[in-house]
Amino acid sequence: MFIMFEINRLNRIQNWKTSLIALLVLLSFNFQVSAQTEKRTEKLFEEAKTEYSSKHFPKAIEQCKKILAEKPDFRDAHLLLAEIYSEIDSVNLEIKHLERAKELGQNPLLDFRLGEAYYKNANYYEALSYYNEYSKDKNIPEKRQFLLACKIASCQFALNSLENPVEFEPQNLGDQVNSEYDEYWPTPSLDGKKLVFTRLIKGNGQMAQEDFFVADLDSSENATPLGDVNTPDNEGAQTLSADSKILFFTACNRRDGFGSCDLYFSRVVNGKWTKPANAGEIINSSAWEGQPSLSSDNKYLYFSSSRPGGKGGKDIWRAEFKGFSEIGTPQFKAPENLGSQINTPGDEISPFIHANGRNFYFASDTQIGMGGFDLFTAEIDEFGKVMGVKNLGYPINTNKDELGLTINSIGETAYFSSARVAEKGLDIFSFNLTRGLRPTPVSYVKAKVTDKKTGKMVQADIELVNMSYSPPQSRIEKADEKGEAMLALPLQRNYSFNVSEPGYLFYSKSILLKDSTSITNPFVLAIELEPIEIGAKMELYNIYYETDSFRILPQSEPELNKLVTFLKENPGLKVQIQGHTDSSGNPERNQKLSEMRAISVVQYLEKNGITGNRLQSEGFGDKVPVADNATEEGRRQNRRTTVKILGN
Repeated sequence: MFIMFEINRLNRIQNWKTSLIALLVLLSFNFQVSAQTEKRTEKLFEEAKTEYSSKHFPKAIEQCKKILAEKPDFRDAHLLLAEIYSEIDSVNLEIKHLERAKELGQNPLLDFRLGEAYYKNANYYEALSYYNEYSKDKNIPEKRQFLLACKIASCQFALNSLENPVEFEPQNLGDQVNSEYDEYWPTPSLDGKKLVFTRLIKGNGQMAQEDFFVADLDSSENATPLGDVNTPDNEGAQTLSADSKILFFTACNRRDGFGSCDLYFSRVVNGKWTKPANAGEIINSSAWEGQPSLSSDNKYLYFSSSRPGGKGGKDIWRAEFKGFSEIGTPQFKAPENLGSQINTPGDEISPFIHANGRNFYFASDTQIGMGGFDLFTAEIDEFGKVMGVKNLGYPINTNKDELGLTINSIGETAYFSSARVAEKGLDIFSFNLTRGLRPTPVSYVKAKVTDKKTGKMVQADIELVNMSYSPPQSRIEKADEKGEAMLALPLQRNYSFNVSEPGYLFYSKSILLKDSTSITNPFVLAIELEPIEIGAKMELYNIYYETDSFRILPQSEPELNKLVTFLKENPGLKVQIQGHTDSSGNPERNQKLSEMRAISVVQYLEKNGITGNRLQSEGFGDKVPVADNATEEGRRQNRRTTVKILGN
C-alpha cells in the first residue's frame, strides 16, 4: 500500500462519521421489498445488494437501473444508488437519488444525508437548509448532535469565507521540482535553499515507487534522489531537522513495522545517510502512525496516529525526542495527545510545527471548515498549551482535501501539493501567506569551526542557550565532520552561543533577538578555536551585571558555569579575569567598575570550586575596546569579560 494512498484516502470507511449514515435504512442491508413486488424485482434487488456489499459498484448500479426502468418509484433502489454514488464520489447523482427517495417517503435522516451531499458539493446554502430541517428532529443521537452543530457552523463559516476570500495566488514550482509523476509533501530546509519532497514514480511495467527527492532552490538543476535513504520499499511524508541531518518519515507494511504504517528515521553520520530503520515501539504502536514533524530544536516530534486513547479516528500527538542512544536509535518519552482544542471525533492529520516552535498547522475533517480536510493554524506555548485554532480560509481551503502544508523559516512562503491540472497529477506549489496567517519569522546561526593555528576542522560542541526562559534552556549539538553546524533562532528571544572542544579555549557570543519581530539576517560565523596556551585569551559576552553595578545577574550563570567546567577540566590552568566597560560615563568610574566586576567573577568561581591561587583579576575600564563605542552594538561588544591564560 502506497504512502500516497494513506495520505489521501486515510481509510475513511473506518471513520466514525460513517456509522451515522449506517443508521439509515439504505445502509442497513435490510432493504424491505413489499409483498406485491414481483419476484424479478426482488431477485434484482438482492443481487444489487450483494454486488454493493462486495464493492462491485458498476454491477450494482446496473441492477438498480433495471429495477427503476420497470418501477421508477422503487424507493430502496434510489437509496442504494445514492450510497453507491457516495462511495464513488459522484455527488450530483447521489443528490439526485436522495431527493427522489425523499419524494417517495420521508425520513429525517434523509435531510441529514442531503445536507452531507450538498456540503460535499460546496453548495453550502442548500446544505445549511437541509441541516436546519434535520435539526428539528427530536430524536437525534447525542454524537450526531455534535456533528450536526459542526456542520451547521461549517456552512455558515463557508458562506462567510466565500464572501471574504483570503489572498491566495499559488505558483507552480516548475520543472525543477515537478515532473510527469506525482510530487507531494514538500519540506523546506531551515535556510530555505533546499526542498525535500516525495515523488511517486510510475511506469515501465513495474510497481509504482515512492522515493525522496531534493531540489536546490538556488539552482536551475532538476531535483535528484535523496541518497541512500530511498529503498525498494515506499517512503514518504517526511520531516527534516533544522540542520538537515535527521529525517523522520512514514513507511507502511514493512516487516519490522509495529502497525500498518510506522515512523522511520535516517541520519547523516560521517557525511552519509544511515540505512533507514524503524523509530521504535514507543513512538509506534499496533495502530497507524504517520506524517511526522520535528521541531527545529529537536525537542518534539509531532505526528498523526490512530492509536488508542485519542479523541477520534486519527489524532495529532507529540513525543519528546531525547536524542540518539549509543547504538544510534532514537529515544522518546511516551507520546502525549495534543488535546481537544485540535483533536476531534473525526480525523486530524498532516501536522507541521514551524521553525519558531510556536505556530502549528494541521488538517482536520471535523473542525469548522469548507469540507473535506481543511488546513488550520494554532499556537502551542512552551508548556504544550494549544491556543487560537483558526481555519486558513477560502480559497486556501475548498470543499476538497487540503493537507501537507509547510512554511519556510522566514514565514512568508507556504508549500503544498495539488492536482490543479488533472492530467498532470499532483504538483508542488508555493504561495505567499497574508500577514494575518504568517508565523513569527526565524533566523539561524550557521557556524564553521576550525583550529586557529592549523585551519583544520574541529567537531566541537555547539551550545545554544535560550536566555528568555527561566531557568534558561540549553541544547548542545555536535559539529559535523566538516566542522559545521546550523541551529534555528526563533525571534523575540535572547541567546547565549558557545563553542567548546577539549584542548581549546571556548568561544562565546551573545545573540540578542528579543526585540526583533521582523526578518533578520542569519548569523554566519567562521569560528577559530584557539588552543590552550600561555597568553591566549577568550572573550565572554554572556556575563551580565546590574546597570552601573558589579552585581552579577542570574542570566549570567550558564556562561559562568561553562567557565567553571572549563577550569575544572583543565586543573593546571591559572587565569586572569579581566573586566571591560564601554566609554559611557566617567573614565575613573568605569575603571573602578571594571575592577569590581572582575572580582565578582573571581568570587563566583571560588564559590564553585576553583581555588583562589589559580585566579587573578584586573580591570581595564574603557581602555581596551574591541569595537566602536559610537554605536550601541559596539558599546555592547566592549562590555565584556576576558579570560587570559597565565600558566599551564
